[in-house]
Amino acid sequence: MEILSLKNKISIVTGGGSGIGRAIAEKLSSLGSTVIIFDVSEEGGLSTVREINSKGGSSYFFKVDVSNEESVKRGIENAVEKTGGIDVLVNNAGIEPPSKSLLELSVEEYDRVLNINLKGVWLMTKYATPYIAKRGGGSVINIASVAGIMPLAGAMPYSVSKAGVIMLTKVSAVELGKLKIRVNAIAPGWVDTPMIERAARNLKLTPEEFKKINSQRIILGRFASPEEIANAVAFLASDESSYITGSLVVVDGGISIT
Repeated sequence: MEILSLKNKISIVTGGGSGIGRAIAEKLSSLGSTVIIFDVSEEGGLSTVREINSKGGSSYFFKVDVSNEESVKRGIENAVEKTGGIDVLVNNAGIEPPSKSLLELSVEEYDRVLNINLKGVWLMTKYATPYIAKRGGGSVINIASVAGIMPLAGAMPYSVSKAGVIMLTKVSAVELGKLKIRVNAIAPGWVDTPMIERAARNLKLTPEEFKKINSQRIILGRFASPEEIANAVAFLASDESSYITGSLVVVDGGISIT
């Protein structure tokens, strides 16, 4: 029997068109939530919506660029008009930088990663949480990364952005607690998503070679599935985590303690 429930809840998942975001959206829907997908990819976002709705869920897609203030405001307004409110916000949208040293990186490449991975989380939180407060409170879950607590060479903007997400989570928890809004972050380690294929390609490796090399440092000896990250999100979204805020939940198979 399912102990978690999000029945009658309305959730927004950014970057819900693929990878971890899609798994999160599907998990929240399976627990009874109406799920709104924000993504820059119309194809990916609509694909997630079709998958959820085909299983009897309720889902909608809005094309939103989380790094753009007007796009965020418009997307949230459209979502609220469509569903009546917001209870859960999952800030998942993010990108990885090109594999370059900080000396080789351009200002434009740095800015793009920070604008999506960090500023996007702030913008979504800024414009979504007033609606969460109107519903009597709720939950914000930010997807950070172990790269925010361990330096990831060749991906400086990514590590910096995810470290920023962790601190933004803590500040948000302090400021929004009075509105009965809990704010927590999840730090995944290596997750088996399309991002792995791109990372492997940058190093001229196959995905299998990339996973084999990097799994050597993981205590559990394997990459996570997107669904394993989604399970942690579901717990933080539910009332089962009602006394948890300002926390970082590390879901990394133990890599950060090796």
